[in-house]
Amino acid sequence: MLTQYDVERALQNYDLGTVRSALPASHGVVNETAFAETSRGRYVVRRNQRKIGRASIILRHRLMAWLRARGFPAPRLVTTRSGETSVELDGRIFEVFNFIDGDEFNAERSAHIRGTGSILARYHRAVEGFPDAPAYQGPRYTTQSLPGLIERIMERDVMGDLMVPLNWYDRRASDLRRALPEAVYESLPYVLIHGDVHRDNLIFRGDVVAALIDFDQVTIDARLVDLADAMVDFAVGPAPHDWYPWGVYAGPLDATRARNLIEGYNEALPLTDGERAALPILIEVIWLQGNLRRVLMTSDAEPDYHLEVLGQGRRLSQWLAEHREVLLREL
Repeated sequence: MLTQYDVERALQNYDLGTVRSALPASHGVVNETAFAETSRGRYVVRRNQRKIGRASIILRHRLMAWLRARGFPAPRLVTTRSGETSVELDGRIFEVFNFIDGDEFNAERSAHIRGTGSILARYHRAVEGFPDAPAYQGPRYTTQSLPGLIERIMERDVMGDLMVPLNWYDRRASDLRRALPEAVYESLPYVLIHGDVHRDNLIFRGDVVAALIDFDQVTIDARLVDLADAMVDFAVGPAPHDWYPWGVYAGPLDATRARNLIEGYNEALPLTDGERAALPILIEVIWLQGNLRRVLMTSDAEPDYHLEVLGQGRRLSQWLAEHREVLLREL
C-alpha cells in the first residue's frame, strides 16, 4: 500500500507543491495507487510492480501521448522537473497523473452504456497508425484455449466428481471451435486493444465518458475482444431465479443494454459481418473460460463449489442459445 511517506518521496521530484494528504485508491489489484492532494491540486500517484519492465511503461506513456494528441480522453501524465514521465525509487517506478473528476458507471443510465460502446470505437480508431505497437502475442480469448483448461481440471479430478459437467464443457468446446475456427478469428480486424475493459477503467461525468484509463494490458488482438469484454461487464442484466451465484459472473446479458452498447460502437465504427457473427461466440468463450479458470484457481475447494462454478458457465451458455437470435438481430 502506498503511504503518505511514499507519495511525498515521489513528489519531491515534481513541481507540484506541498503534499496535504494521500489516500490509497480502493481500486487496482496489480499496481499501488493513491490520490494525493497538494497545494497545487489533486493528482494520482501510482507505484508499478517490480515485474512491470520499463519498456512496458514507456509503451504505455507513448500510447497515452498519442491518444491525447488525437483528442482522445486518456489520462495526462505529469512530468518531473527534469521532464521525465516517471521516477524510480528503490527499484520501483512511480508515475503521476492529473486527477480526473467524475462518476462511476451506472448501469441504470443508458447513456453510460451507449457511451461505453462509443468510447471503445473512438479508441480503436485513435490507435490506428500507432507506431510503437508491441509484437503479437496470440489471442486473448480463443475457442482453442478451452480444451487445455478442461484437460487440466480432468487431471486433477481423480475422484470423477466433475466428470459430467466437464464432459458437457468438452462437447461445447468442440461446437465452438467449429463455429469460430482459428482461421476465421485471424481474419477479424486487429488493432492495439485496450485489453482490460471493465467498469473501473471508465470515468463518467454526467452522461459523458470523461476518460478511459489503465492501459497496462494493451496488446495486438482482434478489436472484438474489447467489445466482448465490455458486453459481459457493462451489459449484464439481473440474475435469473435459478442462478449459480458462486461462479465468476453476476448474470447473463440484458438485451436492451447490449443493444445500447453495440449501437454506441457502431455509430463511430461499424462492425463487420464477420465480427457480428463472432461476437456471441466470443462472449460464450469468455464465460466458459472464466469459470474453468475459477475451478483451477480454487483447487482446495469442495466438489460442490466447483460443480456450482461449472454450472454457472453451462447456464450462461444455455441462456445464450435461448437468446442468440434476439442478440444477432440487435447486432
